[in-house]
Amino acid sequence: MRIYFIDGNNLMGKIPSLKNKIKSDKIYVREQLVVQLDRAFGNSNNKVTLFLDGYMNDLIRSNKMTIVYSNSRPADLVIKDEIDRSKNPRKLIVVSSDHEVINYGKKSCCDTMTSEDFIARFFSKGNEKEEIEKIKDLEKQTDEFKKLFGI
Repeated sequence: MRIYFIDGNNLMGKIPSLKNKIKSDKIYVREQLVVQLDRAFGNSNNKVTLFLDGYMNDLIRSNKMTIVYSNSRPADLVIKDEIDRSKNPRKLIVVSSDHEVINYGKKSCCDTMTSEDFIARFFSKGNEKEEIEKIKDLEKQTDEFKKLFGI
């Protein structure tokens, strides 16, 4: 079992579908990120902690992860504090593209992953599977229409 510490604001800024909406609807973007992460980790036994800047305005529920709000502190400092508190930092995977956070994780014997690599590894596969399923559903519907209309 691995433990992922995810810099949420950093990750949101790297996902094209969320990046453009951060300023206009932060709550929606956070909810969508949680949904995507729940889906990505749904079948694993890994633990996930998502770190978000600021205060909890609305409760966001997650089936798979713990959500930590930094309140008046930067989330980067909260991540570093949690790395320091970890009993076994070698089990941690720190996800961020912030060089300071990544370097701190490396110095603390954590594995690290950039947000871009994380997206490529965990989100791209899911999107491909969803598209394949949608295509199969459309093909089934097409076959049904052909039968209905005798084509």
